[in-house]
Amino acid sequence: MEERKPYVYLNAFLAKGEHASLQASDFLKGAYQVNAYDLDNKHELEGKLFVKIPTEKKPKWSAFTENITGTSLDELANRSSSAVLIIKTATATMAFTFGYGRFLIDTKYFVHDFGIKTALNTLNHDSLRSVDLFTLEDQAVQKKSQASRESAIGVFGIDISRDVLRAVTGSPKTGVNLKSISGGDSVYSFATEINVDEISSLVDLLSSYYSNNSYKSGFSWVDNIRKVKERSEIDNLDEKLLEKIKLKSSDITITLPEIVQWDAIYGFSFTRSKSSIKPTIEAGEYLGNLNTASVSIDSIKRDRLFVYDVYENESEHQIYKCIYFEHKEPNKTYILFAGLWYEIDNSFMSRIDAVLAKINISTLTFPKVYVWEENKDGELKSKIETEGDYNARVANNHSYHLLDKKLIKSNRTTSPIELCDLMTNSKQFIHVKHRKGGSAGLSHLFAQGSVSAEILLGDKEFRKKARTVLRRLSSGLQDSVPLDNFKSDGVEVVFLILGEDSSILKSNLPFFSKVNLSKAFENLSQRGFKVTISGVGTEPKPNA
Repeated sequence: MEERKPYVYLNAFLAKGEHASLQASDFLKGAYQVNAYDLDNKHELEGKLFVKIPTEKKPKWSAFTENITGTSLDELANRSSSAVLIIKTATATMAFTFGYGRFLIDTKYFVHDFGIKTALNTLNHDSLRSVDLFTLEDQAVQKKSQASRESAIGVFGIDISRDVLRAVTGSPKTGVNLKSISGGDSVYSFATEINVDEISSLVDLLSSYYSNNSYKSGFSWVDNIRKVKERSEIDNLDEKLLEKIKLKSSDITITLPEIVQWDAIYGFSFTRSKSSIKPTIEAGEYLGNLNTASVSIDSIKRDRLFVYDVYENESEHQIYKCIYFEHKEPNKTYILFAGLWYEIDNSFMSRIDAVLAKINISTLTFPKVYVWEENKDGELKSKIETEGDYNARVANNHSYHLLDKKLIKSNRTTSPIELCDLMTNSKQFIHVKHRKGGSAGLSHLFAQGSVSAEILLGDKEFRKKARTVLRRLSSGLQDSVPLDNFKSDGVEVVFLILGEDSSILKSNLPFFSKVNLSKAFENLSQRGFKVTISGVGTEPKPNA
C-alpha cells in the first residue's frame, strides 16, 4: 500500500525576482531573535528554516485576575510559536510561514498581490465562500461577505465600478490539486498533501499559478481599480505629486476627505496662511505659500487644512489626505484620493468617460452663486452663498418651487429624505450641491438624486406624502406626482452643482465622482428618467 502523504496547511509568500540573490536570512525582519536551521541534505532543497526564540509572557489582563484572586496564576503564561521556511529554486524564492511566522518576514521583499491574484487564478469562480472588499464611497469602506454555501461571485452583490477585491476564499478549479484556497494581498493560503521532497516543485507550481492571467475570464473587473500598496510604487507616485506641487500646478485639487454639513461651514484656511480664511477651498492659496526649495512629502503630511463653522468650531485635516491628484501613464492612471493611491485601468476610465458623454447639460437657467466680503471681528472675510440661501433665492426670484429641507418619510430608507431641492412645473426635480464639497459632497448629491427618484417610482406611500407637500407649495403641483400609475417617462432629474460652470463641469469632476455620476445616470436612465447636469459659477453679491 502506498504511504499516505502528510496533509499540511501552508501560507505562501513569493519573493520579488530582483531579490533572488539575497541570503535566506535577509528576508526576515531584524527585530526578532530567531534560530536558523539548515535543511536535511537528503531532501536536496536549497533554503533555511527560521524559528522565533519563544518568550513566556502573561496576557495583559493577568494582573487583574491575579489581583482579584490574590495569587499568582502561572498557568496564564503563554508562548507563541513562529517559523518561516525559505525555499529557493531555479525559478523562484518563496517563504512558507507557520504560526505567527508572517510577522517575521519583511514584506518589502515579497510580491504584494501574489495572494489575491494566485487565488483568483486557481479558484473555481462558482465556488466562493467569502470575499473581502474595499468599497470606494464618499470615504473608503471595508466589507467582508460570507456565503452559507459555495456561490458564484454575483451572490456577493459586488459593484464592479467601486469595489476593490482584497481577499477571496473558495474551492480549487479542475486540475488544481490544492484544497481550501484563500488569498489576500501578498499571502496565498491552501491545504495540500505533500512530501517534503516535493516542496521545490510546489514553489515552481505556485509561481506559475501567479504568472498566468486565467483570472481574467471570470474576474476581469478586478483590474478596474487597484489600491496601490507597494511602498516603492507609492514613493514613486509621491515624487510625481511633489513635482507638480513644486510647479504649483493647477492639476492639484484640495478637497475635504469626508462629508460635512456645508451650510454650517463658513470658511477654510491653510498652514502658513491660517488667518486668510476663504469661503471655498482654494488650492492656490496653499501652493502659493509653499517654499518650493524645502517642500517634501513629509512636510505636506504635516501641513493642515483648517475648517471653520458658524458655531465657532475649528477642525483640521492633513493636507495629504485632502489632495486629489491624477497621474497618467500610457496604460494606467493613478489617483491620490483620501490619502491613498489607486491604479485605474485606462480602458475602465474610457468606459466611464463614454457614459458621461451621454449626459446632457440641462436647458434650465440658474443664476450664479453670490460671493462677498464681510467684516468679522475687524477682519474682512470672504463669504459664499450657502446652498440653503441659494435655493431660497432661486425659488423666490426665478419661478422654481422650494423643497429644500422638506423631508418626507419612506419605508424604504432609514431616515426621511428630500424629494429634491428645487422643482419646476414641468416635472423637473433639481438636486443642488456646492462644488466646494469635493468628491464626498458630489457623491452624496448623485446618491441623493438616485434614491429619491427610485423611491418616487416604487413607493406609493412616499408619493402620497410627497403630494401633500407639493399641494401646500402650489395648487396643482401635486399632479406632477400621480398617486397611481406614476411613470418615469417625462420626468427629469437635474444635478445642479454650484461653483463650477457647465462647460467644464464633467471634465473637472474627481474620478470617483465621475464613477458615481455615471452609475446614477445609468441607473435612472434604465428606469426611464431623463438625467441632466448643470453648473453655475460665482459673481459678486449686489450691494455687498
